[in-house]
Amino acid sequence: MSYHSIIRAIKNEIRENFSLSLPLIASQLVFASSGFIGTAFVAKLGDDALAASVLVSMIWMSLSVLFFGMLNSISVLVSHQYGANNPKGISAIMGQAFIMGMIVIVVMILLLCTMPLFLHFTSQAPAVLTLALQYMHALLWLVPGLIVLIICEQFLAGINRPKMVLRISLLVVPIEIPLIYLLIFGKLGLPACGVAGVGYGFAITYSSTAIILSLYLLKSKHFTSFAIFKQINFINSHLLKELARVGLPMGFMHVIEVSTFAVATIWIGQFGTTVLAAHQIAFQYLSFSITFVFAMSQAVTVRVGHAVGRQDLAEIKRAIYVGIGLNFICVLIVALAFNLFPHLFLRLDLNIDDPANASLINNASMLLGISGVLILFDNFRIISYGALRGLKDTKFPMYAAFISFWIIGLSSAFLFAFIFKWQAKGIWWGLTLGIAMGAIIVFARIQYLLGRVDLARVLSKG
Repeated sequence: MSYHSIIRAIKNEIRENFSLSLPLIASQLVFASSGFIGTAFVAKLGDDALAASVLVSMIWMSLSVLFFGMLNSISVLVSHQYGANNPKGISAIMGQAFIMGMIVIVVMILLLCTMPLFLHFTSQAPAVLTLALQYMHALLWLVPGLIVLIICEQFLAGINRPKMVLRISLLVVPIEIPLIYLLIFGKLGLPACGVAGVGYGFAITYSSTAIILSLYLLKSKHFTSFAIFKQINFINSHLLKELARVGLPMGFMHVIEVSTFAVATIWIGQFGTTVLAAHQIAFQYLSFSITFVFAMSQAVTVRVGHAVGRQDLAEIKRAIYVGIGLNFICVLIVALAFNLFPHLFLRLDLNIDDPANASLINNASMLLGISGVLILFDNFRIISYGALRGLKDTKFPMYAAFISFWIIGLSSAFLFAFIFKWQAKGIWWGLTLGIAMGAIIVFARIQYLLGRVDLARVLSKG
């Protein structure tokens, strides 16, 4: 391939990557804003309601990262068949995706129904537990609509229609936020549901959106060739197992990541409320920044999946390296901002001119700077995970996450924090070391696979 052809191919990959990732980034940010505003509404109900919201949110996150991670396998398999120009293959996959979704719905509802038994083992006051049970009951109604919506959005991402995912979120959130407000406080004749109003508001909007989107995908001429509901009435054990084989390790990987930061938060709590507050502030900005990385990772997954369908190894390499490079530029800007202008971010949470906040500001600035270093390594790790997903290699990332987070990350965090007496910054540096090692491990795995991968075998599995 000539120099000009290579440059042209790279420019095209950059354009395709942005066309996928930017709508996905915007969609995730829009949905994240609704959760943030919902929490702000609940805070107005008092400390008991806010405590109940936090308690249920922790349980919900533990369940959702497992099952939602599992559903990410849909876009992987769909992207392969889309790249291979095989709409019948997509139809077969989507039939099993909806069957898997039904199983997930039943399991999630059953697990949520058992959660009240565990809530009573917490040290929360009876008033908080009562509100938490009401909120959890409301979330039961949320599950079916949300799962169907995720399945449809995974399909749209897989066939290179991310802008439609963004349009959905832009339509839903302006309705969702006022509805949550009305249900929490009982306005316009609606019942005052308190903290449970958040769950009922989400349930109504997600369920309505799922129904409307499903009907649109069923009737629209743009999607009739995929016939995504045609094969929902029978079980294809091979495809169902393949969806689970690819998806379950992704779900467990997310559980490993979430649990690591949960342990880190518990450890940091031992250093006092000021340090814990600083940790929470730094973590909120890290989580917000990671949203961009995960969206671009999904874009790389889809781009690699399309190239697998076309059996084009050169295109796979371009998708991976261009994705890593583009995202590195983005997170480098974020990392520099965290280190050079921490007060710019802290002004959103604190009065930085108040002398009473001096210790909190110093600790938060320090941890924010470390998070900037962490996200640079996390870029390579998460984008590499996205590339491996596109190649259907999901077990290795799960093992790599176990090694880098639980073994290296937490061990280093404990050593730095409690043995070397670095306290909170030791925990953050320990996690950063674990993530850096994870980035090296998965990037080495990519290099190994690119020299040996059998693309025909990868495609035939789906």
